[in-house]
Amino acid sequence: MAADELDIIFEDKNILVINKPSGLVVHEGVKTAKTLTDLIVKHFPDSPLKGKRYGLLHRLDKETSGVLLVAKNQASFDHLKNLFKTRRIKKEYLALVHGKVTPRRGIIKIPLARGLVKKTTFEPAEAGKPAETKYEVIKYKPGFTYLRVCPQTGRTHQIRIHLASIGHPIVGDKTYGKRDDTFDFQFLHAYQISFIDSAGKKREFVAPLPSKLKKILNHES
Repeated sequence: MAADELDIIFEDKNILVINKPSGLVVHEGVKTAKTLTDLIVKHFPDSPLKGKRYGLLHRLDKETSGVLLVAKNQASFDHLKNLFKTRRIKKEYLALVHGKVTPRRGIIKIPLARGLVKKTTFEPAEAGKPAETKYEVIKYKPGFTYLRVCPQTGRTHQIRIHLASIGHPIVGDKTYGKRDDTFDFQFLHAYQISFIDSAGKKREFVAPLPSKLKKILNHES
């Protein structure tokens, strides 16, 4: 896959499902040479949703890889936007974190607010917006835990902050992680997204774990 092309998981007349690589910023307006929006414009220059970020309904952090959903027309945009608003879109992430997470299943409920010092970050705050993250241990590894993570809300940096707040930061997270973390890549991947489309059909899309994350996982076995 060329660096200036989209990695398309699925596409029809209503939606475009993308596998975003890590290191790529999603939205336009960011001071960077290239964004995911630029690639969407190149792929679908006649999008009727130019004023709505070309149909992008959600985002992933720059260093997070995985599945992203894009609407291709107004009807699809409205339907999916409503599903996100009413929390009827299920998202599943895979994460490798430092330490042994216990119990094996849990729910993290910690409100989040924009950082007081660094405005580009967020932090736990009693007066912040409600945020909830479910997790389940897939496998324990020496010094690490491999997790399945399902955010129930969509706050910025939510998964990263929640896991760090319980003492288990994501491997490679340079903002909320361990200061002595030597990993080159952030191990957080948006693996799966599922929802009911406007025709009442269940849709489920998966973005395979990138090879560089597989190597980290195998190395830590």
